[in-house]
Amino acid sequence: MPQFDPSSFASQLFWFGLIFTILYFAVVKPTLPKLGKVIDARDSQVASDLDRAEAAKGQADAVRTAYDESIKAAQAAAQAEVAAARDAAAQAADVRMKALAAQLDADADAAAARLAAAQTTARANLEATVADLTGDAVARLTGITVTPADVSAALAAR
Repeated sequence: MPQFDPSSFASQLFWFGLIFTILYFAVVKPTLPKLGKVIDARDSQVASDLDRAEAAKGQADAVRTAYDESIKAAQAAAQAEVAAARDAAAQAADVRMKALAAQLDADADAAAARLAAAQTTARANLEATVADLTGDAVARLTGITVTPADVSAALAAR
């Protein structure tokens, strides 16, 4: 093989250097600036995308903060409305309870008055009945006639 012949090493190294230099200046030298421009454009595009993403993240954070604050405000308003409704319901229930208590007290007073009147009537009727029965019993047992007024006087003296 001629490549491994030591007598042709010098000429092979010369042609290798010459072709490498020609290819370098013909291919690599014109493409390196273009490649550098593409890399720079890509870097600037990535930086721009990162800046936009950072701005979008900032806007999203601001929207999230506003959303959280509006949720907190809505919850506070809802709790205030619930508390107000609870207080109004408690006041209405208290008013109804007071009205019902007043009505029940009036009904109880009326019932007590009716009961007292019934007791008075019952006592009066009981005294008359006891006087009559006692007079009849004394008359049957002893044969003595006793008037209901005499029995009432004897019971009152006791």
